[in-house]
Amino acid sequence: MNTIHARLAAAAAGLCVIAILGATYAIARTPGDVLTGNLPSGAQSVQRGEKVEYSLAKGANAASIGRELQALGVIRSGRQFELLVSLMGLQDKLSAGDFVLNKNSSAVGVVGQLTVRDAVDVVRVTFPEGLRIEEMADIAAKAGVGSRQQFLDAVATAILPPALAANLPEGAGLQGYLFPDTYILPTGSTAAQLVALMIKTMDSRFTPELRAAAATHGLNTHQALTLASVVEREAAKEEERPIIAAVFYNRLAAGDRLGADPTVQFAAALDPKSVEKSGWWKKELTIDDLENPSKYNTRLFAGLPPGPIACPGLASIKGVANPKDTNFYYFVADAKKADGSHVFAVTFAEHERNIALYGN
Repeated sequence: MNTIHARLAAAAAGLCVIAILGATYAIARTPGDVLTGNLPSGAQSVQRGEKVEYSLAKGANAASIGRELQALGVIRSGRQFELLVSLMGLQDKLSAGDFVLNKNSSAVGVVGQLTVRDAVDVVRVTFPEGLRIEEMADIAAKAGVGSRQQFLDAVATAILPPALAANLPEGAGLQGYLFPDTYILPTGSTAAQLVALMIKTMDSRFTPELRAAAATHGLNTHQALTLASVVEREAAKEEERPIIAAVFYNRLAAGDRLGADPTVQFAAALDPKSVEKSGWWKKELTIDDLENPSKYNTRLFAGLPPGPIACPGLASIKGVANPKDTNFYYFVADAKKADGSHVFAVTFAEHERNIALYGN
């Protein structure tokens, strides 16, 4: 009985291999192409679904790559991908780098894409969290995605999806609406295409669930992104973002001023002369800066500023949507640790003590 089972299993495995070879052979020029991996160009550009950015790490094996591609929805079976790579002798020929693939592609087609590096010529653009759109424009231009002005023009003419546009004040720009991330695009992509992708990514990452959570704290989409941008500029550690958000919520509930220096920096940068002299985020604020009559100056005016001061990342958005349940009302950077962390306090007396112990 065991012998019969073994024979059946061997036969099934053989049929599986034959099927895979047959699928590969169907797109190959010659039988030799099946094992050598010399796939025709048609196998390298399967266009079957939404585009997906994928970075193939140097030294990654076929099994791990297959699992990643399956998780991304690029292929149905990571195991099939692994078998194909093995059968075609391509274990050492998978090319590390950045690729733009398509969801619901055939495993054979993806193998062809990942083994012919020139088949996908891409550009990689990384935007850190907490930057202004103007700073992003410089990064995009340096990466070769259009010019700085083309990026700014694309932002000025971009259209938000309905969920993001619902609460955008009339005449407001899109500061805060471009999601900071690493983007992989085909070489030759325009600034307008990049901006559209950044907006689309914000729309998908700032999920309906996160928007609903922010709404329970009295903030619409625009207000949530506004507060998240302030949290982004104040916080350096991910775990502190919900706490800093809670401090600002407590101040808003009291009708108090947020008192956030980044908003003063943003207000200062509304003057081109200040930008020319001190950059977009002026480090040494003066008495004149603190008394700047701009509505963005939360040292002077209570409540939220008119709009985002930068483009927040997901951690800050989550912090605003789900703030810590705390009575903290003050915080100061811990100069002793000098690691970006803060010390929090409930009362002003505690805050003064923290400043004396941990501040500069």
